[in-house]
Amino acid sequence: DTLTKGATTLNTDELVDVNNTRVCKAWVNFNGTGTVAIRASYNISSITDHATGQYTVNFTNAMANANYMSAGMAGGDYNNLMNVVQPTTDYAPTTTSCRYSTLYVNTTLYDAQYIGIAIYTS
Repeated sequence: DTLTKGATTLNTDELVDVNNTRVCKAWVNFNGTGTVAIRASYNISSITDHATGQYTVNFTNAMANANYMSAGMAGGDYNNLMNVVQPTTDYAPTTTSCRYSTLYVNTTLYDAQYIGIAIYTS
C-alpha cells in the first residue's frame, strides 16, 4: 500500500487516481466472430452480440454520466480497413452500457476478429 525510498514514503493511492477524468474508466479486447468472447478487460461485465457487427459493451461499474468518450479499433481481415462506431442516433449511450458497430469503410457491417474499445469519462 506504500512505496518507500530512503526517507520518502508514497501512498500507492496517489500513483493512479481512478476518479481522475484523465484515466481510462473501462476497456475491452474481444473476439467479435462466432461466439463473442472477451480476451481481456477492465470494468466490463459482458458483451452482448446483437447481429453482424453489432455489439453492446456492458460496464461492471456504472459511469458517473453518459457523457463519456470511446475510442475503438477493429481488425482481422487484412484485405479491408475496418472502423468501430458508436451508433448514437439509434442507441444512445447509458451509464451502464454502450452499443458499437464494426464495419468496413464502405459501411458494410462485419464481425471483426479483433475489437478493442476504451472508455474515458468527463
